[in-house]
Amino acid sequence: MGFPYNQELINSSLTYTAYRQNISDELAQPAKDEVAEKMRGYIKKNVVLMDEYDATYKVSDNLKAALEAAPATTWLVLTEGWCGDAAFNVPMLAAIERAVPEKVQLRILLRDSNLELIDAHLTDGGRSIPKLIILSEDLQELGTWGPQPAALRSLMKVWKSEGLTLKELIPKVGEWYNADATRSVQEELLRLVRSYS
Repeated sequence: MGFPYNQELINSSLTYTAYRQNISDELAQPAKDEVAEKMRGYIKKNVVLMDEYDATYKVSDNLKAALEAAPATTWLVLTEGWCGDAAFNVPMLAAIERAVPEKVQLRILLRDSNLELIDAHLTDGGRSIPKLIILSEDLQELGTWGPQPAALRSLMKVWKSEGLTLKELIPKVGEWYNADATRSVQEELLRLVRSYS
């Protein structure tokens, strides 16, 4: 039995523009508590990255062609503004929606307000984000992706086994994404789109 998707859930989600606005609004308010205060630094860095990627990301011809041949879908993403992987990957999903708006409706839900949904989509037992869930027009789950491209996920396991701290991991992850230049995420999404076409 899969997760019980309904139109209400989709209606409660955010467009990419609204998600970005939500992050700006959050930064404009004083932090609610110590944890929120700690996350602000990550959120501010991510805003700078997302601004850059919104301006530069391009969808490959192969992926665009596959999407044009595929049925219309809703791409539901669970994420949070402080998430580093989201800063690299969610702008790519937004670029895809801009490239083929008649085929991809991108909708964003905040993970921490949708624990039942993320708990139905754990990665190695964890609530890892961003998590993309692709839904058909009648809200059947067609596939999922995330939180990272497979090659990076493998590297993360190696780096963690070597005892690297979060502070050491963050720049390594950033370097990997920048060197990869969205190739891996686009190739993985291409396979996913072909699987439901």
